[in-house]
Amino acid sequence: DIAEAGFEVDIVEKNATIGGRMAQLDKTFPTLDCSACILTPKMVDCAQHENIDILSYSEVEDVKGFVGNFQVKIRRKARYVDETKCTGCKLCMEKCPSKKGLNEFNMNLNTRTAIHIPFAQAIPNVAVIDSTQCLKFKTGKCGICQKFCEVGAIDFTQQDTFVERQYGAIVVATGFKPIALDNFNEFGYADNKDVITSLELERLMNAAGPTN
Repeated sequence: DIAEAGFEVDIVEKNATIGGRMAQLDKTFPTLDCSACILTPKMVDCAQHENIDILSYSEVEDVKGFVGNFQVKIRRKARYVDETKCTGCKLCMEKCPSKKGLNEFNMNLNTRTAIHIPFAQAIPNVAVIDSTQCLKFKTGKCGICQKFCEVGAIDFTQQDTFVERQYGAIVVATGFKPIALDNFNEFGYADNKDVITSLELERLMNAAGPTN
């Protein structure tokens, strides 16, 4: 809405894709439309809008100033993939030998490769490397994804970078995260795999979820 009003907008998203929790849901009340059917066109609109710049995999480090004149420092985390080159072909994911990372998008109910795209309709549709799982970072050996990438998008030397921007206004959309259930086991969550959270149910119900 702000961009449509003629203002330039930066979307700073800490994850590798915009979409938030809505992207994880299956059906939505009261029409039972799939959440992706509602959400993904809006995500594409954001990506294609001339007044919107998406800073994914980034976090706000510092804010100074006042309404009408904010100076904001933004950390752009190294994804080890060049956003300007990656085409989202997923060939790197097919070839990656490290396949045992927990899939955060599916509430850790299945595994994913070290280099991955969070979900099929991700915006930007660009891979990201989990350096804690990647064999190249852990052992210094591998780099298979780099060898098979046909556009040369993989860059293991990439570092975090900082950008500083000026804004007149900031909209904070924090979203939510489920509470840690470590101290709430009266319902047997830790002991019984058939006791699940609502978000785990959403992913299990979803056709693109961990059970396919």
